[in-house]
Amino acid sequence: MQTLDIALKDIRHQFSSLFGLMFMFAVPLLIVAMFTLAFGGTSADGPAEFSVPVTKTAVVNLDTGRTGVDLDPTDANPTTSAGDLLVRLLASDEMRDLVTLTAFTSADAGRAAVDSRSAEVALIVPASFTADVLDGSAGNPVEVYQDPTLTLGPSIVRAVVGQYLDYYASARIMQSTVAASLAESAVTLSPATMKRVTDAYVAEILASRSDSGSLQSEAPPAKQEKPRSTMATILSVSMAGMMVFYVFYTGATGAETILIEQEQGTLQRLFTTRATPGTVLKGKLLGVVTTTVLQMLVLILVSTLAFKIDWGRAGLVGIALGATALCAAAFGVMLVSFMKSTRQAGIVLGGIVTATGMMALMPLFTMNSPTAARLGSRIALFAPQGWSARAFTQAMDGSSPGEVMATAGILLVWAVVMFAVGRARMAHRFA
Repeated sequence: MQTLDIALKDIRHQFSSLFGLMFMFAVPLLIVAMFTLAFGGTSADGPAEFSVPVTKTAVVNLDTGRTGVDLDPTDANPTTSAGDLLVRLLASDEMRDLVTLTAFTSADAGRAAVDSRSAEVALIVPASFTADVLDGSAGNPVEVYQDPTLTLGPSIVRAVVGQYLDYYASARIMQSTVAASLAESAVTLSPATMKRVTDAYVAEILASRSDSGSLQSEAPPAKQEKPRSTMATILSVSMAGMMVFYVFYTGATGAETILIEQEQGTLQRLFTTRATPGTVLKGKLLGVVTTTVLQMLVLILVSTLAFKIDWGRAGLVGIALGATALCAAAFGVMLVSFMKSTRQAGIVLGGIVTATGMMALMPLFTMNSPTAARLGSRIALFAPQGWSARAFTQAMDGSSPGEVMATAGILLVWAVVMFAVGRARMAHRFA
């Protein structure tokens, strides 16, 4: 009963201190909130939706085609021109979320639509377009007349036109390659024969374009997922690190009550009863363990609700939590056993806990550099806080129970060794 009474007394002392409560709960949550504001959201915020504004396009198709040429025998128009196919491409289902078309009969009317802001881009297809692309002549270029304040919409229209013209460029390359090869063999094709070959080639590449699709518009998944993954990692590692950092502070300040009671004389009066140094130490340890467990439970609950942090499976988190609480309490007992007064403890404990806590946070500070992160992860394991943070991050990452239990086992070894050192020194002090 004395052990339990001592533990309850210390728990009441910890939770009655406003300064202690600020360090236990407010400070770690405020630090993570600052990270959240700095990076613009929480780990649950989805990636920015990939969307492109629909570009209002004025289309002026002046292409008269070529007599006897039908670039699409599958439709009802016996004289389908290259301009018709280009307009059809822009009006396809693939483009409907990117471009909306309005037909005009003259180039001036299309440009006037852009000038009046009723359209953002005017696409003007010249009358000789079909002849130019089939003959490979420079001719009159397709004109893209745009609002000078816009960049994305006109770029999309130009990209589609460029992709379309690439098919015909390949036809011109085919013509020159065939002509050169035949010339080396002293073979000359008549213009009519070359035209039939070219038309067949164009029909073939148009068929392949229809089969494979001319344009695909979608969000880049790798780039969309990266911000979310990075944000989730930053906030999760930050919250786990801050929680461990301040839990070990709680462990040290909880054990410091031994020095406070020694200076106040209450500890000596306690020893006049049947309480032994071992009983007192067990009570102190139980009080700190209970306090740190409550601290971590509150921080986990609040961070889950406020920052949408996924801590992982409850069982694995529980293993990490229990091992951390025992290790933090033992860490505090060991440090206090080397201190002679509260004045000395205030300076030394703060320095040691801060230094070892910063070692544990090395993976957070170096996470943007793989090489530095590996070194930081190794350095962190020289402090018990590093193993504690590792246990929580393993639970967050969905590691196997065996991995989390192995890390927790190492934490318990730390706890046993540190408590044994602290108990031996305390027994000698109060012998």
